[in-house]
Amino acid sequence: MKSLAEMIVKNSKEKVPIGALLVVDELILPQDLDFALEHQKYSRRPIGEILVQIGALKSDELERALELQNCSRSH
Repeated sequence: MKSLAEMIVKNSKEKVPIGALLVVDELILPQDLDFALEHQKYSRRPIGEILVQIGALKSDELERALELQNCSRSH
């Protein structure tokens, strides 16, 4: 069975933001994404890197989500 994020990527004509994929698949909480987005304004670091650093996401989960996100570019 495909995850909701996989279905979104498959049906999207544009690149789906990584944060949206992570929230939809319940890998992170919406407030974790909000924190990372706010932090990114000052650090200019990738959202995924921030989420891993704060412990909201495991690095292997980030890698899988990035691979899935990149699939949307191959359509």
